Amino acid sequence: MISSVFFDAGETIVDESREYGTWADWLGVPRHTFSAVVGAVIARGLDYRETFQVFRPGFDLAQERQRRADAGKPEHFSEENLYPDAWPPYGGWACRSA
Repeated sequence: MISSVFFDAGETIVDESREYGTWADWLGVPRHTFSAVVGAVIARGLDYRETFQVFRPGFDLAQERQRRADAGKPEHFSEENLYPDAWPPYGGWACRSA
């Protein structure tokens, strides 16, 4: 009997490009450049959060998330971020917030 199933959500089930784009905008860097650095960081086996250090050394992700929220630009993931070909095979489960 299967008791648990785990998914690698980022860029497998969830398209993160919109959210990464909003971070690029927040930091004032070109979206393509931000995406390239994310890819380089991941390719080196580092945590994706290291990307922010490239553009702003000492970057505090928790603090910036709060600043974005306070500015009315919070991080946001919804069903719209799901790849259309990734979700239906899982029985059409509804996307629910924790």
